[in-house]
Amino acid sequence: MQLFAHDGYGDTSLRDVAVGAGVAKSTLMHYYPSKEDLLSAVLQERDRLIESRAFVELSRAADQLRSLPSGAAQNAANAPGLIEVYSVLSCEAVPAENPAHAYFEQRFRNAIDHFAAMFRAAQADGDLPSHRDPEFEAVWLITLWDGLQYQWLYDRESVDVAAELTAHLADVLPAR
Repeated sequence: MQLFAHDGYGDTSLRDVAVGAGVAKSTLMHYYPSKEDLLSAVLQERDRLIESRAFVELSRAADQLRSLPSGAAQNAANAPGLIEVYSVLSCEAVPAENPAHAYFEQRFRNAIDHFAAMFRAAQADGDLPSHRDPEFEAVWLITLWDGLQYQWLYDRESVDVAAELTAHLADVLPAR
């Protein structure tokens, strides 16, 4: 993950990874027969690490959405490398021929579906105003979050992802 985050997928060789891991390239190839297999493992591990930082399950969808910024703050403080690898690999995966393209395409689709369902539930609870479209809000949230993370990678002192997300969600989900 560190090498992909620092140098990108395209500029990281299997030899670089083997040296970084302190193993022979043949040993690395035993576990990951191709660079694409290694990329898949890196993406799966990143997802596992993010999911291991489980959010507290709250009874109302609006409260769950409002709790997202605390997870963003925790990731920035404790796992900046996960943000870096996500940012680098998601940008590199834009071309359809990139081996991670399908992964990120599906990830974005799943994230939009997940957050749209949460916004629909918040709307059903009366927490999301009726003039707000849950699917639009889901896309907006993901776009804002990703953009803030990119800005944070350039200026970690001035960009507060959690504060910006909190402000956005307070606008979208006004307090009752």
